[in-house]
Amino acid sequence: MVNRVNMVNHNLLDIPSELEEFMKNDTYSLLVKGPSGSGKTTLSLTILHSLKAKNNFFYISTRSSPKQIFEHYPWLRKFVKAPSRDIDSPEVGQNLSAFEDARLDEPESLFERVTNQLMDVKNPVIIIDSWDSVASLMDREARLNNERVLQTWRERAKAKLIFTTEESVESSLENIVDGVVELNYELKDGIRTRSILLKKLRGIPIKRSLYLFTLKDRIMRCFHSYDARDFKIINKDNISKEKESHTQVLQSGYHDLDNYVGSTLPQNGLITIEKDDAVSNDTIVLFLNDLLQNFSRMNYSLLLDSTLGAIVTVTNKSKSKNQQKLYLIDVPELQEKFSKNDLSRKNTFYKYVDKAISGRENREKIVAMMESGSMASFISTTSDIDNYCRYIKRKFELSFLILNSNNTPEKYYSLSDIHLKFILICGTLFLKCSTPASALFGIKVVNSVPQIQLDHVL
Repeated sequence: MVNRVNMVNHNLLDIPSELEEFMKNDTYSLLVKGPSGSGKTTLSLTILHSLKAKNNFFYISTRSSPKQIFEHYPWLRKFVKAPSRDIDSPEVGQNLSAFEDARLDEPESLFERVTNQLMDVKNPVIIIDSWDSVASLMDREARLNNERVLQTWRERAKAKLIFTTEESVESSLENIVDGVVELNYELKDGIRTRSILLKKLRGIPIKRSLYLFTLKDRIMRCFHSYDARDFKIINKDNISKEKESHTQVLQSGYHDLDNYVGSTLPQNGLITIEKDDAVSNDTIVLFLNDLLQNFSRMNYSLLLDSTLGAIVTVTNKSKSKNQQKLYLIDVPELQEKFSKNDLSRKNTFYKYVDKAISGRENREKIVAMMESGSMASFISTTSDIDNYCRYIKRKFELSFLILNSNNTPEKYYSLSDIHLKFILICGTLFLKCSTPASALFGIKVVNSVPQIQLDHVL
């Protein structure tokens, strides 16, 4: 199935806006700090790509050969044309002269390479990955002197000079350079979250110091602050019309999420969706609307709880298709039929749902979506919840249950095949998958419709 969101596009690199503004300077020096595995090399290559420096750059690696870099970052081959022969071959010529293997270089040899570039090339971008390997071979006085020399030559050549380092303490280089960013990661509940701290960007006001990011596709993508206004559907008529999908594979339409849960959603399964109180209802509405549109395109019929009446953008399309239908459960009408007897209420609900879908065709497959709050009238015990979940799993191809955080959602956790929750971390919106296993997906809005995009946090 062709998915309308989550398409990989390396032209849309998402680095912090302050860092992007800093990179527009004619000349600067930038120190990228962080522990091993935090993403320093990925950020350096992402910056290189953002600067569109296809020829006018010099990448010195003291840890990896050019061949290893291109194997680990295959998207580089589209950015820099790699030769058909062995990347490490001396016969390659100028095609890869921009990537240098300095693993065995002495400091004098490395400085000679850098100064040659600064003298011979106009406005070059020079990346030294990493500075630790070079600095460890010099005494303190030599290191300070060479750092000052590099800064002087950099200014004269109007070059952009980027260093990476794993040093956690403040170093002499950190005081000299124009900009300092620090990468880090944290493990919590089996989920790795990555962050970039903007410590110093000379001449650029830092409005937001900390950004969370993913290294999905081995490229850096930062997530911006959550703004509920971005998730509001303003004009339902503008929703894009796409070709029908004739696949019968159950998928959410969110590529990263589908891949994580095993490419297909569980048949006759239950997916529970919970939201943090700080997340707006519009955000949930947009997410659910995109889900329903996907199932509509796949020709699944839909059963909606009327309390989810805000999600109506699929109805116009649904009416125009003969292959599938839209069923509605009118909750106020149903509640009028309820008696004071608990058992009678439960029986009334199940009979009402059976009647609502009584006209279905034999092979018609229905995706149901209901809100837990509207079930509170007849679900009061753990046994009631168990019976209700078994009922909807048996009746429908796939069921979604929207959990109200005030209605003890944890009672449904053990019965869910997939449990999702919208949460805010450091002001950034994420979708957390707790079942079948822990994972985190960054959320952002794409285009003006709007539509949601999920990026797996890796």
